[in-house]
Amino acid sequence: MDDSTREPVEVRELRALADSVRAALGEPSRRTSRDLQHWRGLDANLDALDGIERTTTRSVWNMQPRIQFDPEDPAPGAGGSSEARGVETVLITRPATLDVNPLLPSIHPDARVGPVFLRGVVLDEERVVIEGLDTADGEPTAWLTDRPHLVVLMLELWHRTLALSAPVLAPGQQPLLSPRRLRVARLLAMGEKDQAIARQLEMSGRTVEREVRAVLEALGARSRTEAVLAMSGRASNSRTRPTR
Repeated sequence: MDDSTREPVEVRELRALADSVRAALGEPSRRTSRDLQHWRGLDANLDALDGIERTTTRSVWNMQPRIQFDPEDPAPGAGGSSEARGVETVLITRPATLDVNPLLPSIHPDARVGPVFLRGVVLDEERVVIEGLDTADGEPTAWLTDRPHLVVLMLELWHRTLALSAPVLAPGQQPLLSPRRLRVARLLAMGEKDQAIARQLEMSGRTVEREVRAVLEALGARSRTEAVLAMSGRASNSRTRPTR
């Protein structure tokens, strides 16, 4: 039996709505036009999203089924510069993301988790980014459009997803790592030694040693290697997933 048949009615309806968004994109997605722009490849997608995010004035609502931990990305997802400009940013991802990215609550403490069936972004409630099918070579694709019927569908999908989501951190719960320890953890994951971390973060060597020990303890890791594995959810003894 299909597992989806055992899902609550509202979740099945959400899945069907995501399918309707894909169907509505449909045949016109084969042709790029002024009101339907196509991106191909991860770098093109990220560059385009970064440029568009800088033009938002009110809100960036982001649905991502899965978000991998990337130590080289200092501000993952839409929100870095938007928040600085007073733009509302909300990220929703699946609970399973915490299995492969247990530091998500430290990176995005205001994120939410819930059933996400479509990768997409709603910008200022006027434009939407919708995932497309991967190319035959496995490259991701996406579409940017302000076509009213697609915007309406994506807004409905967003609001229904939001209603079924919950904060990634329970009330009063603190992220696993502080912002400073998260910066240390990122450099640790990139293979940097204490001296390089101290230089880049303008810390003393003793402070870095103390912070590295704290990161390992928080991750339940006995070594730097175990810590790096834990950050990506691959350590068997990892205890980094938040308890609710």
